[in-house]
Amino acid sequence: MSPLRPLPRSLAPLPDESLVGFLLRLAHHNNVSPGTIVRHTGLSSHRTGLTEHLSISQQYLQTPEQSAEFVRTTRLGEDEVANLFLAPFGARYGPLDATLIRRPRGRILHGNHDVFRRWSRFCPHCLTGDSDIERAHGGSWKRLWRLPPVFACPLHRCLLRHNCAKCGHLGMEVQGFSLIPRIKNEDLHPNQCRVVTEGRPERLNAPICGARHDQAPAPDCSKDFLETALALQQDLIGFLCPDGPREVGSVGWMVDTNQYFIDLHTVAGLITLTWPAARNLALSDEHAEILEQDALDREERRSRRNGGAGKFHHFHALASPSADARAYVAATAIAHRILKGTDSGALIALAPVYAHLQEVQGLMKTAGDRMRNSPRNSPPLRLLLTHRTPITIEGIHQYATARDREWRPVPLGD
Repeated sequence: MSPLRPLPRSLAPLPDESLVGFLLRLAHHNNVSPGTIVRHTGLSSHRTGLTEHLSISQQYLQTPEQSAEFVRTTRLGEDEVANLFLAPFGARYGPLDATLIRRPRGRILHGNHDVFRRWSRFCPHCLTGDSDIERAHGGSWKRLWRLPPVFACPLHRCLLRHNCAKCGHLGMEVQGFSLIPRIKNEDLHPNQCRVVTEGRPERLNAPICGARHDQAPAPDCSKDFLETALALQQDLIGFLCPDGPREVGSVGWMVDTNQYFIDLHTVAGLITLTWPAARNLALSDEHAEILEQDALDREERRSRRNGGAGKFHHFHALASPSADARAYVAATAIAHRILKGTDSGALIALAPVYAHLQEVQGLMKTAGDRMRNSPRNSPPLRLLLTHRTPITIEGIHQYATARDREWRPVPLGD
């Protein structure tokens, strides 16, 4: 096969821009469809037999051959290309670390509910942009928006949206198997909703929503809620930054920062799974009301997915990170506070959750036990959740994977 020719016009990636965002802007800049760009940069998934197809897994990492072709055809630097993908976040965000979640790199996004792999949150103000090139082709669809712990925009002091203001579908939602919806459409702006609102998504003439995400309002909340969310976001963004701390405290013990996010989602998931057992831990009445509505919405989604049969493989609907930034903040703020405290404080705080799991049977009981016993949790948290006793070095060392590092309590005063 003859080598692909470089594109006639390229663009410099925007800060933290995702692969999807870059491809959409590059296609708009060249007045072609995103599928054409995919085909001419060597990204197409040939195993499917489709030349204009971008598989969902390709947002994680390229093969060396694909990377070399993409660098050459877009005339970007190797570092610029590498930073369009999610894999570099694995060093800071555990659910993207193949070692921590015990999966091969090619399967790391498969069923991974701690990453928004089929859609994205977004800040309408960021999508508007502040330069001529951004006003013409849209601002940055950021990689960080695919991570649940990124739920607010500190620059514009607002929560991120998770859905289209017109049709209600999730932002940049995949319909079918290609990462970019309506990948053959060359008329849509990168900031427009690409969801098919009627009929089959693969039909070329199916009606598309077309609403502008950059003109949508930010999610509504009180001033106090927003300030709490921004403070929490500052903490979590600090952990995600490449120059952030290598270790942080989790239930009184130091753990690797990427491990912390797995612990965070475990505790937040137990809180949402058993809500309202931990209602007394909510930061305010507004937080509690948001979690109450979120619990109702989760149960409705689970019932709709499996016809009320209670199948275990749908438990993630009850416990995975919420799409809505408000619900995610309300649950995660509790979990973050628990993890920043001591093991004895965590035992007291989680006592109602334990009691609730002892009272229920079926899906909730099975899901709760699986979350508590998950080998992905840090050894200190796993010991606390399963034995419900204060954490000791001897207890941590009962796990074989915990014997290859030094375990230290959080220093006094931290």
